[in-house]
Amino acid sequence: MKPACTLFLTLLALIFGASAQAAEPAAVSLPPAAALPGQLAGHTLSAVAFIPPRPGTPWRGQLTRLMLQAYLGADGRAVVRVWDPARGAYTPPAERRWSLTGSTLCLEVPAPGNGPMCANVHVWGPRIAGVGTKPSYAMIDGDLKPGNVILGRR
Repeated sequence: MKPACTLFLTLLALIFGASAQAAEPAAVSLPPAAALPGQLAGHTLSAVAFIPPRPGTPWRGQLTRLMLQAYLGADGRAVVRVWDPARGAYTPPAERRWSLTGSTLCLEVPAPGNGPMCANVHVWGPRIAGVGTKPSYAMIDGDLKPGNVILGRR
């Protein structure tokens, strides 16, 4: 089985395993959704996302792994760069938009991404993870660092 598929199945088992145990008291309480803007704005998100292929690309039964960094400005603007495996380097930083509705983070991702990516996220200290289905499936896992790590500003 391919490594990406194995990782995907493992994460699904963790997600559905956690929901099956929801009747038990939670050991860690999650912050309310109202706390998320302060945890995201002014931070750099470094994440791996698994997304379907770009529109027009034939589906081969595999999700595309996308590595990205995004500085999430307080004004809804983001500076985003994506790892380009063909070049072996990040793309030049591009200004895009990001938004947060409740706990749903949406980020416009430049190529080689496939446009807007939205996920219902949870933040635990410096860690962030989430899964979403609109506008298309996305699963992210990453971390948050204060300041604009992309441009070297804290």
